[in-house]
Amino acid sequence: MALINLITEKVLASAFIGGCAVVFVLRAIKAVKDRRDSNRIYGVLRRFDQDGQHKFRSSETISGITNLTQSRISELCCKHPHIERKEHQRHMWRVVN
Repeated sequence: MALINLITEKVLASAFIGGCAVVFVLRAIKAVKDRRDSNRIYGVLRRFDQDGQHKFRSSETISGITNLTQSRISELCCKHPHIERKEHQRHMWRVVN
């Protein structure tokens, strides 16, 4: 009962703290999904690299293997420190050491 009284007395503060908690949880979930998908893309590109195929791979090819959209692949590859984009072709990627 004391908790209910505290919440009703401090509605604005409670709403702010609750909103911050929701934002924190959503950002944490997004970060986990981004890391998971980024690791999947990196793994695919590493397999191509280990097979001696040092060529760039298209977002379309990666999409077919990972079941991720091409836009998601581009978004994650641009942020990954070990994946580079081909200079004049926006949707071509490879692993760099």
